[in-house]
Amino acid sequence: MKDINIKVYDKQTYETHDDTKETEFQGQLAFRNESVYITYKDDEMSVSTIIKTKNGIVSVKRQGALKGNLEFDTEKPHTTIYYTPYGEMEIQIITKKCEVYILEKGIKIYIEYKILMQGKLISDNIYMIVAN
Repeated sequence: MKDINIKVYDKQTYETHDDTKETEFQGQLAFRNESVYITYKDDEMSVSTIIKTKNGIVSVKRQGALKGNLEFDTEKPHTTIYYTPYGEMEIQIITKKCEVYILEKGIKIYIEYKILMQGKLISDNIYMIVAN
């Protein structure tokens, strides 16, 4: 594992408005076998995040104030329970684009996806991580 700077760009497009957030964290990056792992903690939100990439699939596991196991796979939708301070929500993720780029000193992950709840579109999303 090596210490890295992590930039996270997150955009949600709703029917009525957009929400965009850019944050930076200190974390760790590890290459193991055919997988890449990024770990970081958001102290402000009390959330730890583990991101794993393997064979074009990206998994994001969050623990703490927000809990969730998200999987981004362009081959199939992913249904999961997402835990928030306001309660549990069953959501479906439909990944349109999931690209992983190995950089000279790190990794870049770019994901476009939709979130649906009970079959209805909640938001279109872009999630990008640059770790180096």
